[in-house]
Amino acid sequence: MRSRQMDSVLGNLWHLLNPILQIGVYWVIFGLVLNTSRGVENFVAFLSIGIFTYQYSQRSAMAGARSVRKNYGLMTIISFPRALLPATSTTVEALAALPAFGVMFVVALATGEPVRWTWVLVLPTLAAFTLFNFGLSMSTARATNDVADIQQLLPFVFRLGFYASGVLFNVESYVEQPKFQALFEVNPLYCFIELNRTFILGGDLSPYVPLSAGLWTVALLLGGFFWFRAGEDSFGE
Repeated sequence: MRSRQMDSVLGNLWHLLNPILQIGVYWVIFGLVLNTSRGVENFVAFLSIGIFTYQYSQRSAMAGARSVRKNYGLMTIISFPRALLPATSTTVEALAALPAFGVMFVVALATGEPVRWTWVLVLPTLAAFTLFNFGLSMSTARATNDVADIQQLLPFVFRLGFYASGVLFNVESYVEQPKFQALFEVNPLYCFIELNRTFILGGDLSPYVPLSAGLWTVALLLGGFFWFRAGEDSFGE
């Protein structure tokens, strides 16, 4: 993680500056220019929580997709559980995301949000989200090992998901029909974003949101692990 910023003057400070600059860019474009803040009182905090939560999952999936293919040489000389590769990449992304998650709370306080007891619930939510990302990382690692072109498609998939997960807008303000709102509630990334927003900013939470997030975490963690293990013999071929 430190090596990512070795060539820059500010070094590891960029792990903190990057999320702050991202908030500024998205707030100018979507908050001021496009005015997507309808139905949101604290749009800056709303935006920061959505962006950082989504990007944590995106980066974990992308790092997992590279974790096996870039270590083919290592796998030929050392015997070790191959699941350590996506586990390591997920851990690195979790550490890299810590400054951004810290900024979420700072932004909430700086924009007038009171400290709520529900803030402590963000920690178990992020722990569950990390397990979800580990399952996602194992899935992308196996998929890109089988078909290398998938790695080129993932950025476009996540770009589409960025706009389909309520990162930039309040779903209840733009989607009025319940059947379409239900489509968001089966989107695990939307669910984890909504959990963090509710715990930090307050508000009502549909009971289907934590249920969906929990089911997706268990399903992806177990499914990703067994699918990854089933293809280990083909890794490096």
